[in-house]
Amino acid sequence: MRMPVALGLAVLCSAIGCFRFVSPPDDLGGPDGGSADADVQPDLVWPNGESRANSDPWLMAHHAEIRLLQPRLLALNFVNARSMEQMRAQLLDMIEIIAESSRYHGYADPQAPVALQYQLAYEVDLRDATPPADWPFGNSTRYPRENPVRGMWGFDYEQLFSGQFAAWYGIEDPSAAGHHLDLCALIDRGLVHEVWIYADADVPDSGAAEILEYKPYYNSQRQRLDMPMNRCAGNGCFDAADAIPESCSRSVRIAFFNHSRGPGCFLESLSHGFESIGAWNEDQLPSLSRDFTRFANYRLDQRYGVAFDSWYDCPMGVTCLVYPTDHSVSYQTESGSGDIDPYDPVCGNVHFMPNGRSHYDLSSAFPVLSSCEDFGLGSGADGSDLALTFRISIFTPYRSMARDCMGPFLVYWRQNFPGPGNRARSLDGAPILNWWVYLFY
Repeated sequence: MRMPVALGLAVLCSAIGCFRFVSPPDDLGGPDGGSADADVQPDLVWPNGESRANSDPWLMAHHAEIRLLQPRLLALNFVNARSMEQMRAQLLDMIEIIAESSRYHGYADPQAPVALQYQLAYEVDLRDATPPADWPFGNSTRYPRENPVRGMWGFDYEQLFSGQFAAWYGIEDPSAAGHHLDLCALIDRGLVHEVWIYADADVPDSGAAEILEYKPYYNSQRQRLDMPMNRCAGNGCFDAADAIPESCSRSVRIAFFNHSRGPGCFLESLSHGFESIGAWNEDQLPSLSRDFTRFANYRLDQRYGVAFDSWYDCPMGVTCLVYPTDHSVSYQTESGSGDIDPYDPVCGNVHFMPNGRSHYDLSSAFPVLSSCEDFGLGSGADGSDLALTFRISIFTPYRSMARDCMGPFLVYWRQNFPGPGNRARSLDGAPILNWWVYLFY
């Protein structure tokens, strides 16, 4: 559901509340922003006239006040067989599903507001007007292929930062007529916050990652550290051969949208990206990881004394978990077998819902006790998070919305991310900030 937006107003009010709102940057830099009355501090929308770019210190300073994120997408269509209109329809549908998944406890609260509403800012046509005779690929000749492949990915990410692609993006620098802004400049100016590659992965071609990110490191006080940025903040790393210009000093996230798969698979890719900044790179954002690792059922070795960190230790394609009771689990993983009792799966991870038996299991009938829906709220009798019975019926409404991969569960999973205005607290009693803002640190 797209939230109504009124451009140019100092304050935007709707059924979900009031926001300080300034028109987002237009294609050539955007207007100056207004500010709310000193005695009235409505919630903030980002980007705005005060802050518009990824990794802006303003985000850290105003993190607790931000209620709505409206990041701007650069979408690149490489699929010769798909029109720009077809791409737009798929991506707008995806944007709405992401928005739905950002409504904190939205499965229980029809009025829960959207926290993350992407804007499809630029749609770039990189198709061939006429593909070469006997062209073997679904993607166009402009799809950047490495030949030979120089690392994990055959997709040449370095080219997205090049002058050639800047010309294809076609976004001119207002201070230099005829000069097109490259990807680093687009991100630095806040004109683009994220890139989605719209491509065909079914006809064998040069492979790309589900999602990659180049991101600064922060300390536990959310202050940026003076050190090289992390090339591995996504689901994998940029290859060493992919030179990222020194002018790129802000977060760059690039996701791959396979046009022939449904939105659930892309939501899974994006969710793996969140696992990366929240658990796989624990030193990236310590203030996020301290809570996300518990939420997503990581650090099982620390919590239960087992020999592995998470259920990703389970081999693919086999049942490795069973639930003798609603508060215990028996496991057989690559690292060994055993039982955990009592056991709280909290919200589970991207591949394993709280009662999952194997990777990608969406049909487990085991009812299990899980503190997911009370995460950080401490509603239990002793101040602990209240464990409620988890059943797969909770995400049944999302089976038609995000129909493939782990999509139906992941809409529900993401709706349990502590969002704007949440009351959740960390184990040490510190307030848990809105997790969605960390995406743009």
